[in-house]
Amino acid sequence: MPCLEDAIAAVRGSLAWAVEEMPSDAEIAEGWSNPDTRTHVFVTPRQPAKRLDVLAELVRASLCERMPRLFSATKVWGVSLHGHAVARKHLLRAARDWFVDAALRAHCPEDFDAALSLALAQAGARLNTPRPFTLDRYNLSQDERQRLADARTLAGARHFLRIDPTATPDPTTAALAEAYAAIDPAQPTMPAFLTVANGLCAALGRRPFTPEPRKGYWMVS
Repeated sequence: MPCLEDAIAAVRGSLAWAVEEMPSDAEIAEGWSNPDTRTHVFVTPRQPAKRLDVLAELVRASLCERMPRLFSATKVWGVSLHGHAVARKHLLRAARDWFVDAALRAHCPEDFDAALSLALAQAGARLNTPRPFTLDRYNLSQDERQRLADARTLAGARHFLRIDPTATPDPTTAALAEAYAAIDPAQPTMPAFLTVANGLCAALGRRPFTPEPRKGYWMVS
């Protein structure tokens, strides 16, 4: 725990933008950043949050100050259906989290690896059970969310832990993991980010993203 507390204090102290705290009944720490107002908003659960989750949000905020178009809240343009917009945003966040993982591990590798190993153990049966996947193009299903999370866990196990826990991998989850693994997460760039995001889209059968840069952020359709 000392590493986490030291890292939380260090990253929080390094933020140059204004920070707003918002108490919430949420179970996990969350946050978003606005490059236009140079503000970070952190949602603070009323119950103590996992310290690694708190550090992850601070790391994302720190990355946003350096690369706002990648790590700010994403605006989705040209999408009229709410469920479709949620699905598109979630895919971008899933791609973003791959790069956050690498920065997070750089601060506290032992804590990160322990959490990753636990997630891997919990996902083991799903990772090794091939099962059909049905895409809902206009909504984000719980199954799709779970496969994205499991794929990031699998890609992380291969990249960070140097192990491959799959003997008979679920094909959709395996394809998503390959999309993550296509890019070194320690090197975040716009082309790399889009490679991951569009790789996830391809694995799921969703259409790729087309970015439209705006001041301080980027919109996608």
